[in-house]
Amino acid sequence: MDTKQKWDLESRLIDMLQGRMNLLQPQDEREELVDQFLIHALEEENFRSMKTELENAENRIKFIKNFLSYGILTELLCDYRVEDVIVNNLRPVYIHHSEKGFVSTQRAFTAQRELDLFIRKLLLFCGKTKMGKIMNLELPNLEGRVNIAISPFGPQLTITKAKVTPLSIIDLIRAGSMSHEVAAQLWIYIDGLSIRPANIIIAGGPGVGKTTLLNALFSFIPSKDRIVVIEDTLELNTFLEESCSRLESDEDVSLADLVKNSLRMRPERIIVGEVRGIEARDMITACNVGKYCICTIHALTSREAIIRMQNEPMNIPQMLVNLIDVFIVLKRYHVKDRMFRVVDEISETSGMEQLKILLSHVFKYDYDTHKLRQVNPSTVYRDRLALQSGTPPKTIMLEHLLRAHLLKEMDNRNLSTVKEVSTFCRAYEQDPDAASAGIGVDRKQILEDSQ
Repeated sequence: MDTKQKWDLESRLIDMLQGRMNLLQPQDEREELVDQFLIHALEEENFRSMKTELENAENRIKFIKNFLSYGILTELLCDYRVEDVIVNNLRPVYIHHSEKGFVSTQRAFTAQRELDLFIRKLLLFCGKTKMGKIMNLELPNLEGRVNIAISPFGPQLTITKAKVTPLSIIDLIRAGSMSHEVAAQLWIYIDGLSIRPANIIIAGGPGVGKTTLLNALFSFIPSKDRIVVIEDTLELNTFLEESCSRLESDEDVSLADLVKNSLRMRPERIIVGEVRGIEARDMITACNVGKYCICTIHALTSREAIIRMQNEPMNIPQMLVNLIDVFIVLKRYHVKDRMFRVVDEISETSGMEQLKILLSHVFKYDYDTHKLRQVNPSTVYRDRLALQSGTPPKTIMLEHLLRAHLLKEMDNRNLSTVKEVSTFCRAYEQDPDAASAGIGVDRKQILEDSQ
């Protein structure tokens, strides 16, 4: 079978299979579907010459698997070190490598028709039937997402892979993104001692790891909390969250519509993948009525995030921006030939003065030592939590020290997967002493020694 025949047959199969695949369809079902319609296609006059070749079982299986693959991009998408794949029409394909940054692969689509077929396949795999000039699609089984922009210079594709195994908070500590002490502080922000969790905004530029951190923070959410997750494109991994509803915006339903609707879904937590427009106001309204919210935003500092929220198109009044308790800012650095991502700052809002929201910096990244150092204690949020929980501030400080110790012990014992971290943190919420003892830590003794 020559290349043109193969492309003709693939094009016909795509036409026949339109609307018959969906995003979460198992691979074996996809293969059965293709096999079923391949039989019908080979009966058509244009393709009868290929019938003999594809009646051979080995050839047939090879064709079907190739049809359902990503062609020249398959190997790249299977490499765990590749984070993004960039296709600029027929030019060489570039990748964003986790260690090397942007690198040319020297491979490329050979013809416009090959690339057009690839795009049509992506739509088919995702269960879409309409082609637009700009499209955002999820890859099958939520393996990643793809942005397609049709320009005068040909299709421009950016495929962002989802991590097969999401990074846990322990993984991020090991990668140097934060310390055990910082992770313990985030744990207290997220669970709020099961009384008063913090409203959190995770800020940073593109590709700094905002979604990765947000994924890791799920482990700290108590299992009893009802969660509603709202995204433009499905990126977050909620495989361990039993009481979780996931919503995705599209051309008919906006993020703002979904945030408003989420208030009718009885959530304790509303998590918005990224705010960039009027949905931010609805999220702040949710905070104002007692829901706890976490979201990401594109901004390089806490102050810049606040300025973005106060101006077009969000237009959030200053008094309401103050409902956000904590800003976490991430940054990406290149040192020689190595790239790394870190938590650059953690700040708490501390009221207003002369119509300006005050920020108390708790942690700040030190460029000389390459470590996140504490610049101020977490007094603002700690005192809010102490007031609402009836707990002395000193007890919360001791709890922070204890949790840092527990995270170190988990790290030492190699309890590092998202499942292991989530299981421990949720067991700790139910029975702190028993959970601590389970990893060889005498909680009461540590608290006594720390006083």
